[in-house]
Amino acid sequence: MDKEVVFGSIGAILKYLGILMVVPLCAGLWYGKEILSLFIIKTWIVPLVITIAFGLFFEWIGTKGVILRREGFAIVALGWLSVAIFGSLPFIFSATLSPVDAFFESMSGFTTTGSTVMQDLEHVDRSILLWRSLTQWIGGMGVILLFIAILPTFGISGSQLFDREFPGPSPERIRPRVQRTARMLWSIYLVLTGAEVIALLYAAKLPLYDSVCTAFTTMPTGGFSPHAENIAGYMNPVAELIIAVFMFLAGMNFILHYSLIRDPRRVIANKEFQVYCTFTLIAILVIAGDLYIHHFGSLLIAFRYGGFQAVSIMTTTGFTTANFDTWSHLSKTVLFALMFIGGCGGSTGGSIKVIRVYVLLKYSVQRIRQILYPHAIFVLKTGKKPISDDILQGIIAFFIAYILIFVLCSIFMTAMGLDIISAASSVAATLGNVGPGLGLVSLDYAGIPVVGKLMLSFCMWAGRLELFTVLVLLTPAFWRA
Repeated sequence: MDKEVVFGSIGAILKYLGILMVVPLCAGLWYGKEILSLFIIKTWIVPLVITIAFGLFFEWIGTKGVILRREGFAIVALGWLSVAIFGSLPFIFSATLSPVDAFFESMSGFTTTGSTVMQDLEHVDRSILLWRSLTQWIGGMGVILLFIAILPTFGISGSQLFDREFPGPSPERIRPRVQRTARMLWSIYLVLTGAEVIALLYAAKLPLYDSVCTAFTTMPTGGFSPHAENIAGYMNPVAELIIAVFMFLAGMNFILHYSLIRDPRRVIANKEFQVYCTFTLIAILVIAGDLYIHHFGSLLIAFRYGGFQAVSIMTTTGFTTANFDTWSHLSKTVLFALMFIGGCGGSTGGSIKVIRVYVLLKYSVQRIRQILYPHAIFVLKTGKKPISDDILQGIIAFFIAYILIFVLCSIFMTAMGLDIISAASSVAATLGNVGPGLGLVSLDYAGIPVVGKLMLSFCMWAGRLELFTVLVLLTPAFWRA
């Protein structure tokens, strides 16, 4: 593996990450801070200088070159780890969080998980909360994908990085050239974010700051909110409806958003989209019905809260309009199950993904039929498209690895002193990049021990990069020349 290429690429990423810190710096100035105030200097200027300096240093000791398979794995995995580390500096230097908590919050932001250790948000500076939201927006479509789109450095060899970061069993492209695909995906992402800001601002009448922060965390299916009580704090049904619509759109494959312009019929005919809609609708009906019977006397209110929470967890966004940990066991079980499904492949959602769940279900049915008709020949398909053996084996391997990591990390969290519900849901929520869990972690993760936070940070990192991009770095063979 060419380590100089890895250093050079990560250096370029960090350099531009530091430049992006100008956005919350300007927000701090806008909200009354002076350019040479102690807060601005230590919270934004110092982290900005440190991040850019390390980026330039890595570029200096590194080099530009062809990115091959091993370099692609290293750049994506270590690039995400690096942005989480340097993205935590504003939290640390502002004395908002301890180093471990800051790393946890930063990793949760860039991986669009939404699990938080922050409490008393009303006392946190607005520029910090904006940076917190911006980290999710950057991470939603992909840190590496952003730099593939804007940096000519990655233009030639970007396909190795695209394939490692783009979520789903088989990366899809809008255009043959990966840089053009990255630019078009980011353009769609930007347009949808802008549309949500306008809708929240003018239709829901939310303040501009809240509209921007909420849109920055809806489209990446992140779930951070500038309000201390999350979306529930706004007590705004119109805002909830708008957010639910954009969460659903964010959970779709972004290639389908492009198809809406070129050929809308392709969206309706897409099998994964059909299954995505079916799972979401069933979850809404079950939870709303359960809430109507056991919690609310109004069907409308039951659908308002149950529908929003079902879409939020299904898309792995993690916004909340109620403390669902107080709901009945049926509703909590359905929400826990949704944590393992997630959005569509090619979406900003996390977890296993709808397409993998659908293929595994079809494969199980096919195996049963094979037992009944041992001499028959069956072809596994999604719609009219056959599924190759390589993709099927990859899906099965991913599922086994996902469940194995979930079990092992859940056992580890119980060893940290958590009860089984809190332990299992904390791992499911972080590995699936969902955010809130059940029990001790239903509101925040502040009560988790330090070692537990580091373990859950690993789950967020591995979950966002589809497991194998991170797991391959843990094998000695990967680092051999």
